[in-house]
Parts: sequence; structure tokens; C-alpha cells
Amino acid sequence: MQTFEPGESWMWDYRTDDYTEGPELAPAVHHPLDQPTPGPEGHVPPNWEQLLN
Repeated sequence: MQTFEPGESWMWDYRTDDYTEGPELAPAVHHPLDQPTPGPEGHVPPNWEQLLN
């Protein structure tokens, strides 16, 4: 697995349960830099964390 976040390049190896080096992958597609997380502003309920299953 590789991070999607801009400016990060770490990879995770589930077999070893640790960070790892890996091949250079195609550029990641991420949310627009001006878009807040966890989602579009005004469209995420204030209690979104409590709604996670």
C-alpha cells in the first residue's frame, strides 16, 4: 500500500507489518489541495466520526 497524500511517499508491507521501500509508482491521485478533509465542506455531518461503523 502507498500513501495518496501530497508530499508523502511511504509504502506499507502487510506481510511484514512494517514500512518498506518499493518501486516508483505512477503519480497518486488525491483530493484537491484546496478541499478540506474528510470531505467537501458543508457536506459532512459534524458528528461524522461517531457515524463510522
